[in-house]
Amino acid sequence: MYKVIIVDDEKLLRQGFIHMTDWTQSGFEIVGDAANGVEALALVESLHPDIVVTDIRMPVMDGIELTRILKQSYPNIQVIVLSSYNDFDYVKDTLQLGALDYILKPKMQYTDLVNAMNKAKLTNLQQSPPTRPNKPKSQSMLSFLKSLLAQPIECSVALQNKLDDFNISLQSSHLRLILVQIEYEEGDSILDDSPVNQISQTIVEDLQSKFRGGENGCCFAVNPEQVLILQNHSDPENLEWMTTILTSYDVQYWLCVSDVFSGFEEIHSVYQQLLAISNFRFYMPSGTFLQGSDYRERSTRLDLQFKLLNDFIDIQNFQGLYAHIDTVVQESMLQQRYVDPYAMRNGFIEVLYYVIHRLDEKAFDIEELHKQKLAFFKNIENSRHLDECLAISHHILMEIENQLKHKRNAQISPTIQAILDYIQQNFSEDISLQSIAHQFHLNKSYLSQLFKVQTGGNFNNYLANLRINEAKAMLRESNPNIYTVCQAIGYPNPSYFGQVFKKIVGMKPSEYSKLYHK
Repeated sequence: MYKVIIVDDEKLLRQGFIHMTDWTQSGFEIVGDAANGVEALALVESLHPDIVVTDIRMPVMDGIELTRILKQSYPNIQVIVLSSYNDFDYVKDTLQLGALDYILKPKMQYTDLVNAMNKAKLTNLQQSPPTRPNKPKSQSMLSFLKSLLAQPIECSVALQNKLDDFNISLQSSHLRLILVQIEYEEGDSILDDSPVNQISQTIVEDLQSKFRGGENGCCFAVNPEQVLILQNHSDPENLEWMTTILTSYDVQYWLCVSDVFSGFEEIHSVYQQLLAISNFRFYMPSGTFLQGSDYRERSTRLDLQFKLLNDFIDIQNFQGLYAHIDTVVQESMLQQRYVDPYAMRNGFIEVLYYVIHRLDEKAFDIEELHKQKLAFFKNIENSRHLDECLAISHHILMEIENQLKHKRNAQISPTIQAILDYIQQNFSEDISLQSIAHQFHLNKSYLSQLFKVQTGGNFNNYLANLRINEAKAMLRESNPNIYTVCQAIGYPNPSYFGQVFKKIVGMKPSEYSKLYHK
């Protein structure tokens, strides 16, 4: 039986892997699971697995560093890497370090796992008999500091002695942990000799020099994208020296600052809190100090009422659709209701799903859009900051609008196009199917049929949606009198306007206005 360890910071994924099938029938035994590389190495030393299946992106020690250590100290252990679409550059790094194979997590199937693990089994059989693991070296200062992050520990005299052995001047009271989150240019490699690794090590040396000058604390790199500073209490306003050092590097950075705490046993939980706070750099410019108190009111989803999007989609007003979404996002930001960044990206992807679904329902020819949708979703998923996410989403909606406009221009006759242009310019006037037919010298019944065939909807619905969308724009921008709005869009009767508005939008005009003017 071949022994396997699963390493992933998502507990649900580990459990799903373990219970995916009866692995013993395929000759494998899942002997343990870990949330990061440090925990995995402890299991490797005690369980001696044949195969390690590991994610790439994990806190404390990522899959790349874990692969490097395993292939150096345990060369007969086969490593299989799990990755997302946007991790492929990292996948190449793990393969160069000796990983056997990789599997894309979004497309992971049982057969993919079995095939990769059978490949590992065959590779082991073709190698020489297993050798005893290299005798572990005495614990280095870096591995000791990372062990403080991996799991809760009991504070003891032995731990304080260990700090003293490494000449780390720290007391267990009045501690502060600072996570420096670094972002490099996309695609940068993080192998040992890469520029990224060299930058992070130089940053550590520059920051550490502060503590060699008498301050109580230490600085170390958890991985190339995370540098940690552990120090005895220093007021936040006295942390500006860090920004002076960091701004001299051509990187983006954020400083996640913990509250003051006491007890080395708290380091693990405080680090986990900082990791959660670090995600919210999605909303903030480089150089920002992030503190947990700023992100206490969090939301798990983007608050969009999809029914309100129908009118924009039905008349293919995607600029208006984007403006509506942007308003919802900016209002949430102004009220400091921060949406989890993953949920924010997912919210934009859900909008695109909904747009495509709605266009399918309306029988629009969107074959090209279906071919591109996965690439659209991936671009949003890969966005690292809100401005980037908004810009990508706007670009995609404009691309959809252009594709549909191109199709419409190719299919709609010059007469109907002229009528659509006329309606767009005169919808606030007293126009009707009868007046349009007279204006363009057409039979009313013939015009009704031709309009429906070429636009996919009837004239009255098209005109009503156009008018109500204009009313919604007016209600969002200011808080005008309802009578003023209905007069401006071609409905002289406020009561009738209210009925049409509620039928299309699902609420009264006054209720809609309150969404934007509380």
